[in-house]
This record gives sequence, structure tokens and C-alpha cells, in this order.
Amino acid sequence: MKRKLLLILLPVLCLAARPVQAQTVKDISVSSGVSYTDHIALSEDSKDTDVMVKFVFDEDANTLTLSVLSYRTLFVFQEPALYKSVVRHNCLIPERLPYLAEAGDGSRFALAKDLVKAVPRPRKKYVFRRWVEYEGLQRAPTDYKMVNDYIQQTFDITGKRNVVSVTLRDVYLLDNPGGRPDRYRLVRGRDLNTKYQIRILRNPCLGLDEEIVAARKRYGEVRSAYENLKGKYAGGTVSSGELLKVFEETKSVLLTQFPRQDNGSPCPNIHDATQLYNQYVDSIARYTCTVRVPDVTGSGTAEGGGKGLDTKLIYAQARQLDKAVARYLVSQDALERADLVNQCREIVGDMSAMISRKAPKTAEELNAVRVYRQAEQYFKKTCGQ
Repeated sequence: MKRKLLLILLPVLCLAARPVQAQTVKDISVSSGVSYTDHIALSEDSKDTDVMVKFVFDEDANTLTLSVLSYRTLFVFQEPALYKSVVRHNCLIPERLPYLAEAGDGSRFALAKDLVKAVPRPRKKYVFRRWVEYEGLQRAPTDYKMVNDYIQQTFDITGKRNVVSVTLRDVYLLDNPGGRPDRYRLVRGRDLNTKYQIRILRNPCLGLDEEIVAARKRYGEVRSAYENLKGKYAGGTVSSGELLKVFEETKSVLLTQFPRQDNGSPCPNIHDATQLYNQYVDSIARYTCTVRVPDVTGSGTAEGGGKGLDTKLIYAQARQLDKAVARYLVSQDALERADLVNQCREIVGDMSAMISRKAPKTAEELNAVRVYRQAEQYFKKTCGQ
């Protein structure tokens, strides 16, 4: 009984005693149009045994394609295969593989002596590994061949995952001694044991064309509304209380027509258009008018009299300039940059007119004007104005 148990355990103990190659883990990323390429050596004595590994992400199809290329012809096991089941007299028999693989009639695939010697004993118990393992992916159907100029496998990405993994295992090189098209020899092989942790960088704007058009349309409409309001009430003054009431009603209608929009979209095109939209909504909300008071001295209107400068408005406009310049620096859209420059010019024109009418007097007014002038100079220097 003990002898029988020992005979059963002996193959297991032999396999367990084999040195296990440490797994190599690589963190990589791919995106639509940006692939990843790696090079792995199957042996140290010859460069023509290197293989190139390439990952390509197709966002429209939601697929990841793995390619393995080499200067030599390639062979891989598509499913695990027991040595004694698929090898006869040191030859690999295609018909005995656990899957269908295309091979020419009468083709013979011999194992090189060094490759046979490298198979751990007892060889009949050895299992050839499937060449690829994966997580978060599903293999797309493909035809298998015994002889390959390159190996390629396309995977469907499960759901909209952003992180998947692929592990490369056994890869073999073939040669063609004598040049006969039906005689091949497996000369090199190695368990690559390399795991790729793949971060998929998706386009957050994919499929949002209509939303992008709508966001830009809202931005254009609110900008036109603001410019019309400024044009109609240029200078920020009206001649009577009745006209002031009309202004307030017009402003109220615009704010109802153009409510602030949530700006949580991950799509930069929508986010940027919504940010500009909200800036114009804020500009409408801040825009004010006053009734002109006749100047009893006969010199026109009392522009220099009455209340002092509106320091809150001055600070707000300074902040608006800084925000617009910050956006200008990161924008790659020429039209958007031009809009930002025009917006800043309007702010500078309005503020220059206001400050020239009422010179700052108090410490608070002087500080507010100083802060605004710094923002104005920063805009002119940065945007070349």
C-alpha cells in the first residue's frame, strides 16, 4: 500500500520540485490610437529569438487585440495539452491537440532534442500551457494554425472595464530544415510568465456628439444674449426709473431662460462649453444699471458724484479675468481662445470706463482697483494685448 501511494505521489513531487520562474508584472496603458509594444527575449544567445508583444485598443468596437511577432515562425498551444497525448516519437501530432488547428496534409512537427531534454520528467505527465491567460476579457472566435508568421488574438472587453489583465505563457519558435513546406521543428520554447496589468484610457466624449453640439449651442445663445444686453444698456445707466424696471425684468427673463448648468461631465468638450456658459450667466447676473441723475451744475450727468466705486464688482471682475486667462492657457481650441480674449477685452473696457468716472478714494476702493489692475496687466501680458 505504501509503495503504491509513493508511486502515485512521485510524479507530483517531481513537478513540485521544478524551479518556478518568478512572474513578471508590467503596468501599462492603452488608448484609442495609442498602442503599447514590448520586447521579450526567448533566449540570451540570439537576437532572432526575441518576440515583440503589441496591444491595440479599439474603442468603437470595445476590443483589445494582442499580437506576438518574431523574426521566426511561431507556434503556441491554444489550450493546455498533456505531453503523452500530443507527442509521439518526439513529434507533435496536430490531430491529437484538444482543439482544431490548421496544418498542411502530411505536415510533420518534430521537437528539437534540446527542447525535449528541457521538458521535466516524467515527460508524459507534463502539460504544455495555453499561451495566454486573461481577466476582464473574452476571447473572440479565431482560426488556429500550427504555423504562424505572427500570433494574434482579439478580446472583447467585458462591459466598459478600464482595467484588465493578460498573462503570456508558453511560446515556441519553429524552423523549416531543408526548406520543405511540410517539415517543421520546434527549436525554442519558453514560459514567458509575464502579466500585463492594462489600464484602458477611454475617450470620455465617445458617443456624446449630440450633447457636445447642444452644450456649444447653449454657450453661443447665452453669449449672444449677454452681448445684446450690454449693447442695449451700454454704460450701465438708464434715463428713468421706468426704464430701470424694464432692464430688471429683461435681466430676470434672461436668467430664467439661461439657468446655470451642472458641470460634472467628464467630457472636456462639454465641460468647457458649460463652464463658459455659466460664466456668461454669471455676467448677466452681475450686470447692473442705475438711473442717471441730472447734474445741477449743468455739466451733464453726475458721473463723479453719488456713491463710490463698487468694490465687490471690481473684485469679481478681477477674478473673472484670472479665470478666463487660466482657461486660455490650457485651451487648444482657437475659437475658444478668441472668445476668451474678447470676453476679457469687454471686462477691461467696462472697468476702465467705471474707474475713470469715479476715482478711487477710500482705502478699500484703492485696494480693489490695485487688485483689478494686476489682473488686467496679467491678461494683457499673457494674451498679447
